[in-house]
Amino acid sequence: MSNNKTMIVVNGINIEVERKMIKHIHLSVYPPDGRIHISAPASVGDDQLRLFVLSKWVWLMEKQEEATQHNIQPKREYVSGEAHYYKGQLFRLRVDICQNEQQRVLIEGDYLVVKCKRRENAETLLTEWYRIRLKEIIPPLLSRWCKRIGTEIPFYEILQMNKRWGSCNPKAKHIVFNLELAKKPIECIEYIVAHEVIHLLERTHTDRFFRLLDIYLPKWEKLKDELNEYPVSIE
Repeated sequence: MSNNKTMIVVNGINIEVERKMIKHIHLSVYPPDGRIHISAPASVGDDQLRLFVLSKWVWLMEKQEEATQHNIQPKREYVSGEAHYYKGQLFRLRVDICQNEQQRVLIEGDYLVVKCKRRENAETLLTEWYRIRLKEIIPPLLSRWCKRIGTEIPFYEILQMNKRWGSCNPKAKHIVFNLELAKKPIECIEYIVAHEVIHLLERTHTDRFFRLLDIYLPKWEKLKDELNEYPVSIE
């Protein structure tokens, strides 16, 4: 466990504590084992955290039960009936085998419809569709936030990443966004764009970095909690 991570015990349950340069306490429960994690301001002591946990105990136990019962989605089969998200909205997948039509993806009501010549093409078509949609979403947000903080628009790319929503190399002026962002609400996507653009001014998560986030996006902590419903981090 890193230097800023400790452990407290409340009612016999181990709770991981990570102290950061933030204003509020954030309590999270992660599947599949119901691991409990607290992000807390550096000034908050362990006794205060225990009282905070106890004040949320009923909610916490409910969330832990949900997390342990939550079925991590098995490997996608890309067949009709599967649940897929786009911009935070749940859709059901419908795979239509169409030999005489152009292969494409479209939205029809509550369905993401993949029209393909062979079922095994569905994954590639849907993945590329997400990439195209995210390439439509990112540029105006990137332009807006670069203009807002007074920096040049960097080169960006979209990649499939397992552990990060985004990353920034300030020296190279290069930002990478996770393809999975296409499935998240627009407000959460904008948070990641703002987060990475601010890294162009401040490379690491210093006091100045979080002050800038507070100034430019005061509700960033709420958006981060929503985005990190599952254990994916940003850097």
